[in-house]
Amino acid sequence: MRSVNELFDLIGKNMKVIRSEIIKKSQEKVAEDTDLSRSFISQVESPNVDMGVSIDTLFNIAQTYNFDIREFFNGYENLMKIKERDE
Repeated sequence: MRSVNELFDLIGKNMKVIRSEIIKKSQEKVAEDTDLSRSFISQVESPNVDMGVSIDTLFNIAQTYNFDIREFFNGYENLMKIKERDE
């Protein structure tokens, strides 16, 4: 991986997919259910904002909605392949 921001971008994209397609909740509802702010969720999901998110926050969301935390890392293997190709 070229930078940690690429990982955070991946997590943000996956969070948006998880929120909208798997748990089918608005940013506001997820924020309310997980004691996070809507603006935090929006920033994590935004591709234009370099926003990190902690493992315990991801765990809290996954546990609240009963899905596998690994969903946040879907596509990680492709990031690693990109790194190998670039080296």
